Amino acid sequence: MVDVEAAPPEHAVDPVRVRVRSCGICASDLHLAAWNLPVTLGHEFAGVLDDGTAVAVQPNAWCGECDRCAAGETQLCRVAASRLHGVSVDGGLADEVIVDPRCLVPLPAGVDATVGGLVEPLAVGVHAIGRVEAEPGDRILVIGGGSIGLTAVAAAVARGFDVDLVARHPHQRDAGDLLGASARLGDEYGAVVDAAGTQASLDDAVARVRPGGAVVVVATYWDPVTIDAGLLTKEVRIVPSAMYGHDHGEREFDAAAALLAARPELVDALVRHRFGLDDAPEAFRVAGDRAAGAIKVLIEP
Repeated sequence: MVDVEAAPPEHAVDPVRVRVRSCGICASDLHLAAWNLPVTLGHEFAGVLDDGTAVAVQPNAWCGECDRCAAGETQLCRVAASRLHGVSVDGGLADEVIVDPRCLVPLPAGVDATVGGLVEPLAVGVHAIGRVEAEPGDRILVIGGGSIGLTAVAAAVARGFDVDLVARHPHQRDAGDLLGASARLGDEYGAVVDAAGTQASLDDAVARVRPGGAVVVVATYWDPVTIDAGLLTKEVRIVPSAMYGHDHGEREFDAAAALLAARPELVDALVRHRFGLDDAPEAFRVAGDRAAGAIKVLIEP
């Protein structure tokens, strides 16, 4: 823990202060913490403005000027990586953060800022399911029972898909049940979402998707993976899903905030532990111990 003066990032126009009320620990934060980045971690955060407005913060500040932004693919903004709160600029594991006002998403009525940190992982799930192209009658399989797998389940159910979930731990399967996923495992799926990011999950995804189907990769492969002949012989499409942006003109962060308001049981399904900012080391330890019951750990400054 260090005392620093909150400062606006260089890209911010008319920057505003967000007093942080919740910040989630993402699986990627467990890796980033070992990298000794010169910034404050935390890209899943929400809080209140000086006027009391409760907001979630979209951490990837797109430029609005490059060719990808002009095409509506703001998640692929060419400079967003240099503007990413919690990775390249200061993030939400702090009392307050200064952000560009375009990053702000007002929280709907009924969604408190103390759970608003869930909007970011929900937006990841919303974007991933938006990348799914399935035929009528197809079932969707989600592999991975962490927070991203479970938000993908919630987003898929909201889109009217029938969803099965493969999860390693009993508490993850229970959370999937609460969100509408079945634990049964079929032989073939119209689309498979890999939210685990391992060699085994990728192999399983390719094996279970139907010929010509898609494997949507929303997990990060922190170690190299290989692909076998099944990808070729079945003409499986690998569809990467990067963060979140806009879908047919709708901001996916707004869609995620609305989904959190519509399905308040998401809080009980995902949040198993809460810590104060002074207890961040213990929060990171708990977040890294999935077998002990952690799904989403929230820090509340």
